[in-house]
Amino acid sequence: MENKYKIITVVLCVAAFFLGWYARALLHICPVAEPEIQTEVKYKNDTKTEIVYVPKYIYQDGSTEKTDIDINVGKQELAVKVNGKDFGIKKTDDEKYVFDKYKLQLNQTSRSDLNITVPVIDKTKHWEIGIGTSKDGAVGMIGFPVKGNIGGWIAGRQDNVMAGIVVKI
Repeated sequence: MENKYKIITVVLCVAAFFLGWYARALLHICPVAEPEIQTEVKYKNDTKTEIVYVPKYIYQDGSTEKTDIDINVGKQELAVKVNGKDFGIKKTDDEKYVFDKYKLQLNQTSRSDLNITVPVIDKTKHWEIGIGTSKDGAVGMIGFPVKGNIGGWIAGRQDNVMAGIVVKI
């Protein structure tokens, strides 16, 4: 009869081990990488040239204009948007083209303070349950917390019961 209890005890311990292993595999959560943040810059250039053959200007004295070609190049415009909002850049009168005499200068400062306070969560298991064997047969055990690092335990079987105090170090 004693061998029967020993075999049952060993089978239950092995089954508990594999059930715990399987439960841990099911409850495991894998970490996920954060997505990359990309800054998008779009540049679009649009130049329009119009060539038209027009009559020469006739002055009040009856003479005609001596110019054969009249070229008019307007000031270049630059439209800038930052985060979808217009950012105006005006050229000065002595500039023929944008960035001819002036430049864009970007000064940016930033500061980040990251203060993290993680609450201490005690995930220590405080209750215990166990099964074992002795020369007289199978034995059960229950452990319980009392206060702080002090706990207690009760072990035994139907005809013999023991109790005690444990200091966890």
